[in-house]
Amino acid sequence: MVETATQSIITGVMMGVIYALIALGLSIVFGVMNVVNFAHGEFVMLAMYLSYIVGSALAWDAVLTPFITVPLLFLFGLITYYMLIDRTLRQMYVVQLAVTVGLQILMRSVALIVFKAQPRALQYSFVQGSIEIGGFTILTSRLMAAVVSLICIAAIAYFLNKTWSGAAMRAASDDLDAASLMGVNYHRTYGLTFAIGSAITAIAGGLLMSFQQTDPVGGVRYGLLSWCVLALAGLGSLPGLIVAGIIVGIAETLAISFIDPRARLLAPYLIFILVLWLKPRGLFGRK
Repeated sequence: MVETATQSIITGVMMGVIYALIALGLSIVFGVMNVVNFAHGEFVMLAMYLSYIVGSALAWDAVLTPFITVPLLFLFGLITYYMLIDRTLRQMYVVQLAVTVGLQILMRSVALIVFKAQPRALQYSFVQGSIEIGGFTILTSRLMAAVVSLICIAAIAYFLNKTWSGAAMRAASDDLDAASLMGVNYHRTYGLTFAIGSAITAIAGGLLMSFQQTDPVGGVRYGLLSWCVLALAGLGSLPGLIVAGIIVGIAETLAISFIDPRARLLAPYLIFILVLWLKPRGLFGRK
């Protein structure tokens, strides 16, 4: 039992870091723009399908497909912002919810029409295999995905803290009116924010496709998991986001091992409810 729990924790840590990367895109959009993007999971689903298309057409490994899918998702996010999101910023909050839920349903329906309900997966990855350490198995595909996720999170942290565009995004998050008076064009800043949030899902989608399959309804899972991670972490702390992702990942894998594989989302949702009840700002959220 101890060995099973330890193996589950190891797997959960690696998956949790990937969940943190997915939640990072959601956190940036929500933290800077105060927009609740219910279609975030569908962006991950789209990224996984694009990874499948690129990998199949060019015979590329899944972990290499973000070199093409990141610019595509960045452009898609930019178009989505200027065509849909920008028009809702001055509207009632319920309008933003309706637009993002509508986008979620639209993307899922288009995926069902184009790809049917059949799951799709890439057949081969050069990071397949496993490493045995102390009797425990570490899949190299998940290990590499976790390492790349950490690198990407660190790169985003550097961008937010060391570049003018990142400073503009943080200023718009803290006080939009003051930032505008200091010369920040909030339309461009918000557009860049939403595009970066979309591009992050392309990286996560490519990493996930190295060891998982995708289907049109898979975005629901990643969308809800990213909200669980964000609720647990709170806004304003990237290290907190990583810790929260690991907690959610461990909770999911322990539920699979000791309860039932069908109950994999039970533990993360219980954590989500408890955090919202006991600490609404999250464990690491700024005041």
